[in-house]
Amino acid sequence: MRAAGVLAVSILILGSAGCASMDTPIVPKPGQELRPFAVGWEQYFTIDWQSTERNGRPTLEGMVVSRFGASATRVQLLVDALDESGRVIDQRVIWLGRSIGPFDRSEFSTPVTKAPKYRVSMFAYDWRDKGGGV
Repeated sequence: MRAAGVLAVSILILGSAGCASMDTPIVPKPGQELRPFAVGWEQYFTIDWQSTERNGRPTLEGMVVSRFGASATRVQLLVDALDESGRVIDQRVIWLGRSIGPFDRSEFSTPVTKAPKYRVSMFAYDWRDKGGGV
């Protein structure tokens, strides 16, 4: 009986972890695009990136820099692929994978749908040393 309980708990934990790692493309319907939860994130972070190609596949590589004196945890980025007119044609939410310390930086790399333009923004994060977050 104990083994069955441990198995059930393990399945729940692993299942919820799989749901949390949303690193798959989302094809939004017009007007239903994802928007950052982190309104005003630009006052705390800068995001620099460039489009490149890895193994023949379009990729964005970049860096998130914290300009704030607290550690950001559970950092998620929203990557938008845009058409020539700036309309969102594809979206991807990626987990940064590690905390960003005060005034620190963290690199990221993610495959993307080939598009004329891209936009990367802070989707959500929590403050470790400050409390709160978005």
